[in-house]
Amino acid sequence: MTGPITRPDTVVGGLCRGGELVIVGKSVSLSRSQAASLAEVLKPGPPHHPWPDEVSSSRFGSSRDKVKLTKVEPSIVAEVLADSALQAGVWRHPLRFVRHRPDLTPADLPSLDP
Repeated sequence: MTGPITRPDTVVGGLCRGGELVIVGKSVSLSRSQAASLAEVLKPGPPHHPWPDEVSSSRFGSSRDKVKLTKVEPSIVAEVLADSALQAGVWRHPLRFVRHRPDLTPADLPSLDP
């Protein structure tokens, strides 16, 4: 995610690929109510979190400007809306966060492994 853990700005989506957690998209800005509901369930990420400290500001493209990631425990499942446009396994357009899914765990989701 981006922004402080107490008031997230965007969600950074990840899925398992080859047994590794990889970044596959970023959401549009969260509304105040979305950020508040998500902040209630987020936990700081472990020291060995697999993601980088910063990513490109242009939805992970080639921009030289960087955005700091707030690494959180990868234990929350989020429902998002996404279009079908993928490029190298990453959504080309921003995701739209709908809600977190307390009824699901990451183990309930399909892997992107071949």
